[in-house]
Amino acid sequence: MPAHAEPGADAAGGVAATLGLPDGPALTVRTVTKADVEGLDALFQGLCDDDRHHRLFSLRHPARKFVEQMTRAADEGGYRLVAVVSGAEDALVAEAGYAILPDGDGEFALTVAPGWRGCRLGRYLLGAIVAAAAARGVPNLQADIMLGNARMLALVRDRGYITLHRDEFSDMRIAIDAAQPARRRQRAGTLASCASTA
Repeated sequence: MPAHAEPGADAAGGVAATLGLPDGPALTVRTVTKADVEGLDALFQGLCDDDRHHRLFSLRHPARKFVEQMTRAADEGGYRLVAVVSGAEDALVAEAGYAILPDGDGEFALTVAPGWRGCRLGRYLLGAIVAAAAARGVPNLQADIMLGNARMLALVRDRGYITLHRDEFSDMRIAIDAAQPARRRQRAGTLASCASTA
């Protein structure tokens, strides 16, 4: 069961959750730092074309400038978390966060490495960034989601959202009310199932 701070809280050292895995390493969820550029780059490199298209709306690997900007989220009023597995070499296995839009809402996105899906890590990260938005006075989190992105659609459906715009052939723009609790309450220790799938 992970030890974690309240979702959205500024925990010591930026750590939001830590989980010990059966084979020894730990999974740590923490705020992004400038030292995470290489890890983020490797995370995107490890995505298949479909995953990259769903996350970035492009088949191309993101430019270095884009990845570097992700590590400066807090400097620009946003918020970003990364999930890192410790070992001989730490591996960044997920990221989630939002950037502030001109109207004061946040634009969010998240990525979970293929080998770490199915263990509620994405759900945990989405809950954490929504809670962080609420704690920081960001009223809503918005995102464009491709209609073929079944995993992300399932995540936001569980969370609860409204549709702002929909193109029936490609994507839709949704918004999550940051002050609204999730439809399905997250149980304590929701990351524990990562231990059996990693």
